[in-house]
Amino acid sequence: MRSALIGFASAAALGLASAASYAADAPNGVIRTLLQGIPHSAFFGISFDAGAGVAVGMGGAIVTSADGGSTWAPSKQEVTDIALLAVERRGAHTIAVGQGGVVLVEESPGVWSKGESGIEGRLLSVSVNSAGLAIAGGEFGTLIRSEDGGKTWSQAAPDWNQYADENSPGTGEPTVYSVHVAESGDITIAGEFGLIFRLDAGSDQWRVLNPLTAGTPTIFATHLSDSPSRNSYAVGQRGQVLISTDGGETWFPNRVKTESNFLGVAAAPGGKVVVTGMRVMVTSKDGGINWNQVVEGDITTDWYQAVRTENTSGKVMAVGHSGRIIQIGG
Repeated sequence: MRSALIGFASAAALGLASAASYAADAPNGVIRTLLQGIPHSAFFGISFDAGAGVAVGMGGAIVTSADGGSTWAPSKQEVTDIALLAVERRGAHTIAVGQGGVVLVEESPGVWSKGESGIEGRLLSVSVNSAGLAIAGGEFGTLIRSEDGGKTWSQAAPDWNQYADENSPGTGEPTVYSVHVAESGDITIAGEFGLIFRLDAGSDQWRVLNPLTAGTPTIFATHLSDSPSRNSYAVGQRGQVLISTDGGETWFPNRVKTESNFLGVAAAPGGKVVVTGMRVMVTSKDGGINWNQVVEGDITTDWYQAVRTENTSGKVMAVGHSGRIIQIGG
């Protein structure tokens, strides 16, 4: 898939309103609206750590939560007015990335500065651990790495040519849609042509966990568990779902019966899994063995991109079209 699934407004332009204005949510439904913007606004990324939340979107918009996602408020930044497409908060580090290679680093609560990415291409994903090791991925094989919490970056991509199919244009520059940095320092990336690669801490050799294969559905999002007793997930094009029971080392398919694209995945303790996407959302109560489609509200007509679990409460929240932040389930 040669183009990224994104859109392109300051927080004021988003026309944000609190959930209190949207009592129309079904009282017994799955979806609860936490934040609502104007029709042509959007959020693309969301992250939580220790009860603090951050979401990013069109026009460089940033909103934050200090109460585990229950309420949200704009966070002013004057670094950029282009779209921020992903964000990660871990410990003392919060990094947002987006169009034109833009990187924003939160120096202190509500104070944002520009990181020097060294690239101009679109960045679609970012991850950082509590030690400040960060990785960001993007279009056409872009992969950059930071050792200082996102302030400075260096090139980190594998030699894509050794994995490319000479008969399939594009396999030599696969878009990286999902990245993850573990507390151990292991780095996992996923993306176009079904690729899942891992760079072990201290190594300079990438390992292939799921091969880059022409014609294979693109992976748009992953959830990698920090606990060996919990499943990991990768989701993507045309209902693609992969599940791992060993921290991402091996994967098996459990495709959902839909032709819609999955864009985000999150898991919570007790076997709860939520997958969001383009006019589709599915949930599982048993670790991804069985899936149920959510059909309420705007789920079958619009899109939600990123979805994350707020670990202190176990609540699952997603962001998407119209500057919306929603909670899925209890």
